[in-house]
Formats: sequence, structure tokens, C-alpha cells
Amino acid sequence: LVAMPTPLPPLPALALLLGGGAVAQWLAWRLRIPAILVLLLAGFVVGPVTGLLDPDAVFGAAFRPLVSLSVGLILFEGGLTLRFDELRGAGRLVRNLVSVGAFVTWVLTTLAGVYIAGVGFDVALLVGAILVLTGPTVVIPLVRYVRPRPPLGQILRWEGILIDPIGALLALLVLEALTGPDDATTWQVVLSIVRTLVFGGGLGVLAGLGLARAIKRCLVPDMLHVPVTFGCVTATFVVANMAQPEAGLLATTVMGIVLANRRTIDIAHILEWKEQLSTILLSVLFLAIAARVPLEQLTHLGWRAVFYTAALVLIVRPVAVWVSTRHSSLPWPDRAFLMAMAPRGIVAAAVSSEFSLHFEHSGNPGAPAIVALVFPVIVLTVVCYGLSARPLARLFGVAKADPQGVLVVGADVVGREIGKALREQGLDVLLVDTNEANAAAARALGLRTWHGSVLSTRFADEAELAGIGHVLAITPSDEVNRLAMQQFLPMFGRAALFRVSPSGAPRPGRDAAPGRVFASASTTIESLRDALQSGWGIKATWLTNEFGPGHYQTHYGKRALPLFVLSADRKLQIVTEDGGAALRVGSIVLSLVPPRESARVAAVRAGDEPAS
Repeated sequence: LVAMPTPLPPLPALALLLGGGAVAQWLAWRLRIPAILVLLLAGFVVGPVTGLLDPDAVFGAAFRPLVSLSVGLILFEGGLTLRFDELRGAGRLVRNLVSVGAFVTWVLTTLAGVYIAGVGFDVALLVGAILVLTGPTVVIPLVRYVRPRPPLGQILRWEGILIDPIGALLALLVLEALTGPDDATTWQVVLSIVRTLVFGGGLGVLAGLGLARAIKRCLVPDMLHVPVTFGCVTATFVVANMAQPEAGLLATTVMGIVLANRRTIDIAHILEWKEQLSTILLSVLFLAIAARVPLEQLTHLGWRAVFYTAALVLIVRPVAVWVSTRHSSLPWPDRAFLMAMAPRGIVAAAVSSEFSLHFEHSGNPGAPAIVALVFPVIVLTVVCYGLSARPLARLFGVAKADPQGVLVVGADVVGREIGKALREQGLDVLLVDTNEANAAAARALGLRTWHGSVLSTRFADEAELAGIGHVLAITPSDEVNRLAMQQFLPMFGRAALFRVSPSGAPRPGRDAAPGRVFASASTTIESLRDALQSGWGIKATWLTNEFGPGHYQTHYGKRALPLFVLSADRKLQIVTEDGGAALRVGSIVLSLVPPRESARVAAVRAGDEPAS
């Protein structure tokens, strides 16, 4: 074997960052663990452990600007997911969490740094400001995994994204106060805050409105929407930073929020591209940041870092949430779950790394303690909250231990009729479709609907999956159905995935994707649509002692196609090609029946007495 140089030259080092980040993301997906843990571990291995990667040698003086710009782009992508109409009454709670809650977190974390970690007050004050950040890159995957009831998912997502620029701004102001001139007055500090808000927030609003207007007026061709957006975000970040240092983080976040709430333009394609870019940036950033941290810094505080993290988890977060929600109508189980969810993520790592460098350049000896406190908190909080989130959610009753709801992929007439029939039985149903007309028709029936691609990261991040335990893919596209099965396999498991039988002649490997065939091999989306359009309907039949499984078989024979069976204990069985309907007394059978049967007998709803 040829010995590899240590550290690697720039070109192989860049390849290691990109390739290693992709492998780490894939491995995290396979193991169903937060990607931040794998990325940090990989960064420690290729950096301080083996010495293969030296980010300072690869990027030189450009390392800090690249980190700052990357964080700005990540925050812009986060801002693009924030729609005001999704708060659904949780706006006051979110406002309290990112204001009062952030202040309480800062104060208590600072005290913990002084009296538990034993660091100097200046370091504790700065680290306390940095650890106000939670971060959507860790919170959103955990929310997706737990699937808590509304509005907890929206509250945590908004808090995670909004707290990033707020926490970064707070940390920046603390850094300026600690490293600035000794004769700086209170008025100068206040002026610095005002300038950051004016230049950051103002430029973000102007840039967002300007870009939205250009897209709406077709001044930018479709093929240039993505590169022009990328250029505008970069320019806004740089101009804001030139006007006021570090105001770019606020500017890019505000710009994303403005674009997300302009209903007159469609930014779905921009958001899809930004999702991929953010994933790449996150991977490279975590590897590079972890690779440049000496191991002696991480272990500098020893057990004090563990006790410090425990204080944040057991005392600081619960107190901050209690203060923020004490006058709200949010039930106590929901508050308890919010108290048990505050992992730290990429922005905390990036800001702590950058500010540690700033401390070094200013000659402050406390620079190593910043990383020694922040990085163990990141790792330990992700592990702690990642392992405890689902058990605690079930203990508090904010997430169902065995959800029976159905995510129906496809909201055409078939999806709408299935969704309506399931909802009448009291089951949670969510329909998703890229077709705006289908989504609108589903909403008109009162069905919970998400307009967009089920394959997008945006759906996985934003869709409310509380109460959903099964996935039924019934779109006209066999490819979309199979890809949906692949996407939801880690979240729901193979036994909860169902797809309609492929259309057309079988092809080798067509049925290799996960997901059992819905109803029967001959039941395609076309056959279901034709039946419904010709007058067939989905009828609910309650099996009783007077009209049991035998009577059902005798009465219907082959004229009815069983689709779902809801047992007496409210367990849903989706009928498949390889498993017939489990007909028992006390169950409700949802069947596709001919026009005369559909019109003659009304549907049986949950809780109704069976018709004689």
C-alpha cells in the first residue's frame, strides 16, 4: 500500500470532505440516527485522530468567511420553510420561546458555566449566548421521528429556525462587548444592536421583496431562478455584513421568510434545490469544524462538561419553557414534551468555532474552553434527546404508541374517497398531491391535505404526521409510488407500507421495492378510478352476531372488494394481495361495492349502532 500524505493536499482533502459527508449522511439514514453524530465522529477521525484533514491548510484565510456564508445559506433555506399561516395559533408561544425563553436560557446557562463547568465569567457568558441556539437541523428530524400531535411540531420547528439568527446575534453582541474596546459605552452597545436589526432585517426584507417581484414579473427566466436566488442571497449576506458585522445571518433568514410568504410566486423548485445545497453544506461544515478541533480541547473539562450538559437538560430547558408557557392554554403534557426537546446543532457548532477563533486573535486565553463546552453539549444533547424523545412523547401522551392513521399519497378521486371513508371511521388521514386541483378538492371535503411532492425534504420537514401509522401510495405513477415506499421505509417500517398494483405489463424488478400490493394484484389505480366514476362506492359494513363474516361472504360474494378492516379494538388492517381481509365479529369492513349496494346502504360510522 502507498502511504498517504498527512495531512492530505487540498484536492484530495476537498474530495474527502464531499465524499465523506455523503457517506456519513447515508450511514446515518441507514442506522436511523441523527446525521450530526456520524458527521462529528467522522470529523474527529479524519482530523485530530488520524491527521488526514487540516481545514486551515485547505482553505487558509477563507475558512472563516466560508463558514459564515454557509451558515447564512442554511438559515436562508430554513427561512423558506417558515409560513405564517402554519403557526395555527402557536405564534404567541413561539414568540415567548425565542424571547423570554432565550433570555432565561442565556442567564441560567451562564450561571451553570461559572458554578458547574468552572470557566471564567466572560467565557460562560459567551457560551451561554451560543447555546441559546437549538437548531432545526437536529430538531426537525427528531420531530419527524416522534410525530407529536399539533401544534408541537410547528412550535418546535419555528423555534428552531427563528432562534438561530436570534442566538447568533446575541452571541455576536456578547463577543463584541468582550473583545471590543475597553472604553465602549452602553450607548455604543445599544447602537450596535440597532444597526444589526436595521441593516440585517431591512436588507433582508428589501432583497426578498425585490427578488419576489422580479420572479413574478418574469424578469428572471425560469432556468435562472436558482442561480439568481443564490447570487442574491450571497450578495445580501455580504452587503449586510459590510454595513454591520454579522448582520448577514439575520438578513438571509428574513429574506427567506419574506419569499416563503409571498403567495403570488411559486418557489417550490427553488426550495428543492436549496434543500440539496443545505445538505451538502451541513456535511462539509460539520466534517471541517470537527476536524480542526484538537482532542485535548474536547476533554479539557472532563466530567464537568457532562454535569454542565445535565444542568442544561434537566434544569435550564424546563425552566425556560415553564416561564415561556405559564400563561398559555397549552396542556401540561405538551409543555413537558417541549421541556424535553432542545438539542444543539450546526449553527451552535459553527458559531462556537468561529468565535473561538475570534477569541484567539484577540488574545483571550479562554478560547479553548468555548469549544470544550459547546461540542460536548452538542453530542450529549443529541444523544440524550434522540434516545428519550419518543418514549417521553408516549409517556406524556402527545404521540400515539400505535398510530392507526393513513398517509394517502395521491389525492385524486380514489384518494379522496378512501380518505373520506377512513375519516368517517375516526382515523387520522393526510392526503398529499402535487396537483393543485386535487389538493383543493380534497380540502373542500374537509380532508387534511398537503400540496406538494411527497418525495421532497420539505414534506418530511413540514408535514404533520401525528397519528399516522400507515402509508398508502396510489398515484398514477408507479415510480412515485415505489420511491415513496423507499422514503418512508426508515420512518414507518416495511409492514406499514402499501402501494397500488403497478399498471401495465410486469417488468423485472418492478416489485422489488418495499411496500405490499394494496387490495389485489388486479386492482390498479385505473380500475379503482373507473369503478368510482361508474357509480361504485366505498361502504362500511359492521360485522355482528346477526350479520357475521359468513353472512358477509354469502351476501356479497365476489361483488365486493374489501379494502380495509377496522377491528373491534380500533386496529386498522389494509387488505393486501398476499393477505386477505381478517373478518371477525365486531370488525368494520370497508369495501368497494357496486352502485346498487353503494346507494342502498348508508356507511357505518365509528360509534354508531349497526343497522339492522
